[in-house]
Amino acid sequence: MPYSVWLTSHRHYEDVRAGAPDRLTPEELRACLDLLARSRPLLRARRPDGATWVFRADAEPASAPLLWAGVRPNNGPRAGTLQLSVSGTSAFFLANMFELLSLAAIVNEELGLRAFEGVHGREVTVESLGALTEAQGKYAMEQGRQWLQRREQLHTTIRMPLEFPAGGHDEGPNLLALRLKHPKPPPLEELLKAPPEGQDVELQGKQGVWFDRASGEPVTWFLRNPHAADELLIWPQWGEDAFVQTARTTFAAAELLRTRAGGQVLWNGEPATPERTDWLRRYPELLGVELLQLVTAGWEPAVRQP
Repeated sequence: MPYSVWLTSHRHYEDVRAGAPDRLTPEELRACLDLLARSRPLLRARRPDGATWVFRADAEPASAPLLWAGVRPNNGPRAGTLQLSVSGTSAFFLANMFELLSLAAIVNEELGLRAFEGVHGREVTVESLGALTEAQGKYAMEQGRQWLQRREQLHTTIRMPLEFPAGGHDEGPNLLALRLKHPKPPPLEELLKAPPEGQDVELQGKQGVWFDRASGEPVTWFLRNPHAADELLIWPQWGEDAFVQTARTTFAAAELLRTRAGGQVLWNGEPATPERTDWLRRYPELLGVELLQLVTAGWEPAVRQP
């Protein structure tokens, strides 16, 4: 689940959890985000579901996504409780969480709105902020452990992290899970023996990995499909690279193996033709959550504005 902070006119978190009618509107939400913009350059994007995505304007593409913001209506179509969320699977979750909590304390101080973190329902104020954001404190350590568990489970559950929450979720199906279909797949040792420049290979049974020689971190995983003897599964390692860079690396690995051994690369169940994968070229800063929304709902990527 995404990590959320709730901004409200209620005095008690129990009222927020119960969905009691609140009085905050998109105007208060804009005021909150304007407060954040005082401390750092921001870009914002409105999404078709009415949510606002907030990006750091002074960061590299991978770490630019910051938080999701919206109104949870419970008092008519435009009034309710404000929800600010960060993805719990993002590589930059802890930095985003700390920045979100800091914003909540400022909103409480300057706008007079009450703020509650959504894990334990603790009120966020200037006074309580230190205990919530102390790097070696109980609360931050707890959130860090849960984040590591979520990241580790992505590989085993064939899921991918999302930079912004989507529909109450912060992970989605692994849209970079490719397959090389070959009538007689060559041995893994032969397929993987010459990885791209700067990478080495490690083999273990029916799986292998190309890893970065300098850092020792995995880059691309290869597994014999236990349900189809004529398929090799090709999965990315989710690190700190921007999603589109990981996508390019994964597709390049699949194409290298196809060139080396023959066969056909499948993406999302169908051949990975240039027409179907044109998003790699058209959207040089595409997010994983944007590809998910493009594939499942036909939503175009966000237009980011100050």
